[in-house]
Amino acid sequence: MHVIILARGSHRAFEQYFPVKVNIMTARNNDTVPLSNRISILMDELMLAIKWDRPCISLAVYQSEYIREDVQSIVKQSLLNQGNAVQNYEVDKAHYDIALDLRDHPGRKQTVFFISGLRWGGGKGHSNAYHALNMHREYLVEERIRSVFWLTKNEARLLPRNAPDFWAFRYNVIEFFDFPSGVVNKSPDPLHKGHGQTVETIHAQLDRNPHDARLQKRIAGLYKKMGCYEDALTHYHSALRINPKEKGLWFEIANIYIKMKQPDSADRILRKVAKMAGNDPETLKKLGQLSLAVQRL
Repeated sequence: MHVIILARGSHRAFEQYFPVKVNIMTARNNDTVPLSNRISILMDELMLAIKWDRPCISLAVYQSEYIREDVQSIVKQSLLNQGNAVQNYEVDKAHYDIALDLRDHPGRKQTVFFISGLRWGGGKGHSNAYHALNMHREYLVEERIRSVFWLTKNEARLLPRNAPDFWAFRYNVIEFFDFPSGVVNKSPDPLHKGHGQTVETIHAQLDRNPHDARLQKRIAGLYKKMGCYEDALTHYHSALRINPKEKGLWFEIANIYIKMKQPDSADRILRKVAKMAGNDPETLKKLGQLSLAVQRL
């Protein structure tokens, strides 16, 4: 997927929206558009929508949760500084009909909505949120809703398939596929490196040895460290297909679901581990720790 810019006119200078210097440390930038410019494109569309009292449906596709949080924080603060309200809408099984919920929101005329988690809407194939968007998409336009949909790469891939009519309503698509640097965890080493290897070099090795569980675990750990949880899960599951009884892999997957605030998914994984735990004290101890973390969500 490439950056698709459908904003009307050229984007405004980054400094117009962010007079204070922004410092997001990244290990990899988009190949063609600097990060600051992509943030400005997103802000430009939102500010035009606010100025002309029209809807906005911006899609922001990301890889790292850390980058999403940083960019969203910057955009949110800029909107607040200019007198706009901002609200997060996190999709779950009880709240998946986004357009209907926003149509009925009492402050919708003065609010910019950040929407995330389409994959957590429940239903067959986790498709409830997509189908609801496709069915009720016109409410977003009729009520002049201003929104930013944060999509993982997999969500962006599924959106045009499961909600093709909503997909046609989009105003722009902006990619934020940057990796965070070591400042996220205050580590002196770049987050995108492990054992002297980068994500790219490990991928190259996996192309030659896709059944190497050690490489699968290594790249999964790197992705987890960078907040690229969807990618980390993919590679941990690949390692599990090679070593299905390795309890440490199951624990890593459960831990990621906890970080993603998905207690049902984490609990499902822990129940599987419990069946193979036996009387091993270390496994039982880890099960207890993670089960407690799930209960706290």
